[in-house]
Amino acid sequence: MTATIIDIAKKAGVSVSTVSRVLNNKPDVSKETQERIRATIKDLDYSPNKVARNLVLKRSNVIGFIASDITNASFPELARGVVVKAKEYGYSVMFFDAHKDSRVEKEAIGLLRSKQVDGIILSFNEANRDELLKLRDENFPVVQIYRKSSESMISTIAIDNVANGYLGTKYLLDAGHTRIGHITTGDLTQSGYERKLGYLKALTEANIDIDENLIVEGVSSVEAGRECMERLLDLKSRPTALFASHDVLAIGAYDAILDRGLSIPGDISVVGHDNIEIAKMIRPRLTTIDTFKYILGQASVDLLIEEMAVESHQCKELVYPGELVVRDSVRIL
Repeated sequence: MTATIIDIAKKAGVSVSTVSRVLNNKPDVSKETQERIRATIKDLDYSPNKVARNLVLKRSNVIGFIASDITNASFPELARGVVVKAKEYGYSVMFFDAHKDSRVEKEAIGLLRSKQVDGIILSFNEANRDELLKLRDENFPVVQIYRKSSESMISTIAIDNVANGYLGTKYLLDAGHTRIGHITTGDLTQSGYERKLGYLKALTEANIDIDENLIVEGVSSVEAGRECMERLLDLKSRPTALFASHDVLAIGAYDAILDRGLSIPGDISVVGHDNIEIAKMIRPRLTTIDTFKYILGQASVDLLIEEMAVESHQCKELVYPGELVVRDSVRIL
């Protein structure tokens, strides 16, 4: 089987981003690490161009990318990773925005197939499970990104949402907070549901009783974050800290907190998730969890190229942990 950038990273004991920097001749990698990675590349006989040559000859040199919602703040970085890595393989990318509509997602597959793209990267919800099964049964190269596909139907690049929810909540617990609110998209999205599980796990391990009043749900938007935070602030015993399952919810929470004349983190500490660009620009700068969206985008192309080079779906699942980015929005008690 053809080696991937992910295989190189594992064998060399480095991150995927470090391997990518070496492949792109970036200067910010130590000489020792560069030599180890290049030795691993040689040992695994890795070459993007070689992988591309091993693909079937009848190809369009175009891959499709169906985004659930291009207005999602995580999309630009994810898309940039896809485009940059696709170019390394000699591919262009055709984008479709599904507008969070499962019917549009389904139509997008038909449109991309009619354009004879060589493979598709997508982020589908369970409403289109049958479409994913159809692609798998037709051995059409496809990779699910950012969310897991049920029953390992197709190869997937995902983030460990449960671990990330645990990480964000545990940080607040370690800072001395015990009354921690949670704004979540809940059962509306897989990511929200799983991050909520991580939140509950951290509280349970800390022997803190679950207070359902501290958990509020809404769509992923600044407006929803504000509304949810207002509900938490109206409680007789308001939380001293908040873990928001998405940075946009955290930003909305900022608005509600500050409008009440309260301070962050003096009165309420806040941790978000996603590390979108604005997280480091708002004041106080938001402590959040980075999901390395650019790297995920690149890894999805590596995996799609691998799928295109084999005769049948591999159903690989690569799950990436997040990393806490500590800034200024949490008070240590």
